[in-house]
Order: sequence, then C-alpha cells, then structure tokens
Amino acid sequence: MRLFLTGGNGEIGAAIRQRFQRAGYEVVAPRSSELDLDDPRGISSYLEASPGSFDAFVHCAGINQPKHFETIPLEEMERVLRINTLSFVRIAQLLSDGLKKRKGGHIVAISSIYGSFSREKRLPYSMSKHALNAAVKTLALELGPHGIYVNSVSPGFIDTELTRRNNDAATIEGFSKRTALRRLGAPADIAEVAFFLCSDANRYITGQDLIADGGYSVGGFQNA
Repeated sequence: MRLFLTGGNGEIGAAIRQRFQRAGYEVVAPRSSELDLDDPRGISSYLEASPGSFDAFVHCAGINQPKHFETIPLEEMERVLRINTLSFVRIAQLLSDGLKKRKGGHIVAISSIYGSFSREKRLPYSMSKHALNAAVKTLALELGPHGIYVNSVSPGFIDTELTRRNNDAATIEGFSKRTALRRLGAPADIAEVAFFLCSDANRYITGQDLIADGGYSVGGFQNA
C-alpha cells in the first residue's frame, strides 16, 4: 500500500506519516525543497516522474500567517490559496486515474475548524480552508462512483510549534480550558482520524468534514 502525503515533515504531517508507516504503508512525503506546492507545473512534473500508483492521498500542507486583512497583499492571499487549496485539487486530479484503475482509494484533506468558523487576522487561511472543505464535497460526489472516498479532518487547537508561535501562553491556556476535554490536541490525535478515514474500517463515510477539536466548537465560544 502506498500513501502520497503533503506536509509530511510538519508536526501533524510527521504523525500521519508515522501512523501509516506502522500500518505497513510506503509513504511518499516530499519536502518543500522537492515539491513546491505554489507551483502547479512543478506539481505536475513531480507526480508524472513518480513511478507507481497510490492507494491514498493525504494533504496536510498549509500556511497560516496571521495579519489584519487590510495589510495583506493580494499576491499573498493568492499564494495561501494555491498552497492550502489548489495544490490539493491539482494533486487529486493527477492521482485520480490511478485510483480509478484500482477501483477505489482514499483522499483526505487536513482542514481546520477555521474552515467552518473564523477568527480575526485569519482571512487567507480561513478562506482557503472553507474552499478546501467545498472541494472535498465536490470530489466526493465525482469520485464516489469509482469507490474513492474523499473527506477532510478539521483539527482544533493542536499543541504544535505553529500554535505556540501564533498564540501567546494566556491564549493557549484559554483554548485548553474551553475544550470539553480540557486539553489541546496532540498531532497523533489527528493522525488517528486521518488513518481511520483511509482504512477499511471506513465503509460509508465520504464527503464529510470530521472536526477533531476536543469539543471546542460545541461550547468553546462561550466564556470559560
């Protein structure tokens, strides 16, 4: 079994890579120096040069640079959309023939709770994740007749370097207190959801966004 994984060298991506490897998958997870997701032609060239087909594709790559919307150049917004969303669609296009030939497979996009909600200074990121969730729904409809499952996973606040870089300690403590489980998630928590969606245990879930946020979105927007 083979998995194509973008963003496999970040903290969540690494956890996903390790989870699939433990299950016996060969994981192809190019570094950004090998595959530039901001370059559609480069994506095509990379995959056309990669031998063999894949059983699953997980898109975990993404960028998030908080800024007030009035200060964000249009070119920067376009770059976020290309990396977070359009690269997912392009890779799915390039892998779809192989998945159809093997009469099934799995595609999973790592989205975000900001694909359902939003937050100040997250305009490009939230736009890209809303669009990513929309793409998942459409791909599920178009690929479902071929036995291909397409879903997304929306992490809440996960204890990663990026979370700690974009939020101060008091904010992080507040996030933790407002989850039903009273803790931030771990990268391995997201990896388990992604693996389940790509496994034989997933028999009837497609076109869905599974929110893995420890219960934050069902009550966390209330005051602690």
